[in-house]
Amino acid sequence: MSRRTRALFCFQRGDLLERANELGDRFQTRAREWQCRWPVIGDVRGLGGMQAIELVQSQETKIPATEETKKITQYCYEHGLITITAGSYGNVIRVLVPLVVTDQQMDEGLDVLEAALSSVSEKRQPLAAAVTK
Repeated sequence: MSRRTRALFCFQRGDLLERANELGDRFQTRAREWQCRWPVIGDVRGLGGMQAIELVQSQETKIPATEETKKITQYCYEHGLITITAGSYGNVIRVLVPLVVTDQQMDEGLDVLEAALSSVSEKRQPLAAAVTK
């Protein structure tokens, strides 16, 4: 059974909780890798298809990275992925995954988000290096 067929089968059978958990696990796996790679990600959280990453200036200080969040959401929008910002400081990116999304579509969306994070993180590197000198 193809992934697309399996996703639709879960939906038709009414196994929405199972599908939501699969999507959440898929997001969490990728987002935890990003968190290890880029210090701009302070926290990864969520439940099922409702996931979020909190962006910070540094993982130690947890100062909100509001400008970086705006740049990432703009990049995502320009590349076909709609995200929502949230949080008291507007530094949380929320992802609300439809339960009928295919695994391929999910991966495409995560690829866009990863490219956005990479783009913003690479631009921050020279600043971080200048501060440590």
